[in-house]
Amino acid sequence: MDSQTFRTVLGQWPSGVCVVTTAGPRGAHGMTASSFSSVSLDPPLVSVCLGNHLPSRALLGEAGKFALSFLGKDQAHIGRRFAGQQPGITDRFAGLDWITTPNGCPVLADAVAWLDCRVAHAYPGGDHTIFVGEVTAAATPRIISPLLFHSRNWMQIADPLPASVQLTVDVPAGGPLADELRRSGARIRDDGRCYEFLADGPAALPSPERIIAAKRAGHTVVGYVTDAFDPDREDDVLATISALHALGCDEVGCMESERTPASPLQVRRVLQDAVVRVRPAVLRVRLSGQNRLALVNALVAMKSGVTHFDVVAPGAGSAGLPLDDLLHLSRQLEVAGPIAADLALLRE
Repeated sequence: MDSQTFRTVLGQWPSGVCVVTTAGPRGAHGMTASSFSSVSLDPPLVSVCLGNHLPSRALLGEAGKFALSFLGKDQAHIGRRFAGQQPGITDRFAGLDWITTPNGCPVLADAVAWLDCRVAHAYPGGDHTIFVGEVTAAATPRIISPLLFHSRNWMQIADPLPASVQLTVDVPAGGPLADELRRSGARIRDDGRCYEFLADGPAALPSPERIIAAKRAGHTVVGYVTDAFDPDREDDVLATISALHALGCDEVGCMESERTPASPLQVRRVLQDAVVRVRPAVLRVRLSGQNRLALVNALVAMKSGVTHFDVVAPGAGSAGLPLDDLLHLSRQLEVAGPIAADLALLRE
């Protein structure tokens, strides 16, 4: 087996990215690694493989301890820095926010997660050494999608289309379409089953007692983040989403503003992280029908892991995403929707 073919084949296996750090008499040292693996849950063991020619291998062996900082989707520059791909930087640790673990190793303060380990075993592995570490401390400082490495490129997660979508429909009550929608599994807005409220920010939330009372009354609690796709509000929007989840909402909604049309890029940025933050609660999206990119944004939302949408039926008098447009999109994508019967009612 020639080494180039072997490297090419291994490059087809996608992995997460972490920075391996250690600290000893010669100070702190770190490098980027994708050769990380979990080994055991009881006791908690992980492994990382370091090339025998690397300074990190000798320093880690001497120190008998190491830490792992898992990188998020927005931290490829850190991965490149610790992989030696930014030769102008002489101090890899400079300018980044670090904290010190109980074992005395530096970890990134804004990593997706970190592990603190002591070396339990060191095994020869050809031109590498396999270090097995016993995990002594761990944390998840930031909830964000991970950074990936595949075929020598830095990447992000691209989710597949969902198998089906669930709809909440704004529809005139009492008509045949409303009855048909109910029979097919859609939820009708304003039917008394939900307690909905708007949240402009983390501080603009109802009291926990109000949420508890609504749940005791049998209502599904839905908190909507207003103007969720304004790029100038991204940090505030994600903080509000986290606050709604902590409040105990059954569903968290991201609402597009009429004054700030959503771009597909911003929809992706927000929803990719929002899906992770709200689990196991439901994330839903309310898009504007006035945006010419509405169906593109709906597709991006599906690709970001969203399966619940708010839509508007003909005659409802509101400006949301039209029901028939989303149904048409879902059928073209072979994503199942709630409508099994003839859709002629939509045209009546």
